[in-house]
Amino acid sequence: MADAFAETLHETEEMLNNPGLVLAIEPVRFGIESQSPPTQSAFFQHLAGFAPSLIEDATLADLTALHRMGVACRLCGQFDMAERFYRRALALIEAESGCHSLAAAAHRNFLAGLFFMTGRESESIPLIEASLHTYIKNLDDRHLYTRLTHFGLALAFARISDTERAQDHYLRSELGSTSRLEAVDELRWSALPLKLMSLAAVKFEQRRLDESVELFRHCVIHEANEAWPGSMVVARALGNLATLCRSQGLDAEAGEFFRMTLKMKGDLMATDNPDYQVTLKQYQDFLKATSERRPD
Repeated sequence: MADAFAETLHETEEMLNNPGLVLAIEPVRFGIESQSPPTQSAFFQHLAGFAPSLIEDATLADLTALHRMGVACRLCGQFDMAERFYRRALALIEAESGCHSLAAAAHRNFLAGLFFMTGRESESIPLIEASLHTYIKNLDDRHLYTRLTHFGLALAFARISDTERAQDHYLRSELGSTSRLEAVDELRWSALPLKLMSLAAVKFEQRRLDESVELFRHCVIHEANEAWPGSMVVARALGNLATLCRSQGLDAEAGEFFRMTLKMKGDLMATDNPDYQVTLKQYQDFLKATSERRPD
């Protein structure tokens, strides 16, 4: 099974580094959904043919591979397949460590995040609540994981119009008292989820739920960087995040993420590469626009 996964992971990595890759968190322009390139579509058609047996035969030794494949499928909008990989990983870790272990809570949140991303909030809520109970029992009410999980529940309940419970979990997250965090760089990726959560909390307090949810959805970038470090898919996702922050008026964060994107792309390709040049042009346009807005 290890050999089968190794080959599949290698093919997946090549697909994720394809210049024409389309991401599920890609911004939609002019009201038109992006279409996956033929190579991407062909890859997932091929994967669909053998993924069920790959997943069914997976053992605990394949846990990391299962998760990496789940992340890849989620990033590319193959949500049904991502769910299968995530579910198998969760079942294996629960059998090994128990349903109330911290490891199980982490994998449960991966699945819950997928459900939230695809508008299945009612299915995500029980999973997030189970993880919250685990964090409270094994950590404490003030631990960062507990607070972030409260905020995840706040957004989920808000999406189903349960305002009372949404507000209760938001207050318990205490993210409203968190000031904007200092810059995140490639050496401190662990700070990215909290930074995005704190920005999403600002939007939540402003009752701009859609903008809050969009920021929250981009927490998948941290998961992607852990599963596929140093890959083009992470650099492209960061570029999307920079564009999103700019559209929401978060200029400091937009500039920060543009610089991170350029750094990552510069490590992956020559600076005269068209992909790098597109991001550079976006960053230069951003700098010009923000400088023009500053008072003399």
